[in-house]
Amino acid sequence: MHVCFRILCLTALSLSMACGLQAQEFPYGEVGLQLGGGYYLGDINKVPFKSTRPAAAVMYRHNLNNRYSAKAMLSYGKITASDSKYKSDYQHDRDYSFNRSLVHFNIMGEFNFLPFVLGKKDVPYATYLQGGLGFGFLPGDNKTDKYLVDIPFGFGVKFNTPYRKLLYGAEFLMIKTFSDNIDFVSPRPSDVNNMKQRYVASNKDWLSYFSIYLAYKIEYPKKCPTFD
Repeated sequence: MHVCFRILCLTALSLSMACGLQAQEFPYGEVGLQLGGGYYLGDINKVPFKSTRPAAAVMYRHNLNNRYSAKAMLSYGKITASDSKYKSDYQHDRDYSFNRSLVHFNIMGEFNFLPFVLGKKDVPYATYLQGGLGFGFLPGDNKTDKYLVDIPFGFGVKFNTPYRKLLYGAEFLMIKTFSDNIDFVSPRPSDVNNMKQRYVASNKDWLSYFSIYLAYKIEYPKKCPTFD
């Protein structure tokens, strides 16, 4: 009787430990807030980080395993540029400027260079690559592009914290658009001065976004497979 009781206790303890280990396995999610800035590169601005404006985003990351994740992000910010801020005589003569709001949504995949798990101290940080598909909305008149389909890609780094459900990080995104009309610098039927170049048709506009962020772990409900 005592032997059977011990076996039952050991079995129950083993099952409990198995379920506990299963609860730590993937997948799990993260919800986070990002704060940073964004800027535009195109016919008016060709200098990275020039005319940067504040931007913010919310994100959700679905961690498939310790290497691969999928992420959705919704951001809001301003993009602006002005010919008057450059020393070029041509840009002073053209004297163009714009200031637009941008709402951007993207879905990306991530790859960690190190086997990162939120809450585990054996890998305190990991750098990662990211890339995917984005959609943008820029309020404005009918002379400019309002809707964008683009390709965001970039890199980032994330760190574990003493709090097992919190992490922080930083990331940088380049966003390749297929528009040359975000900045209003595009050909118009009224242009008659062919001696003055207004834009470069082969150069599409780019957007960039950088941020720091704080994320919180979301554990998905799990069943212990031992009892299934």
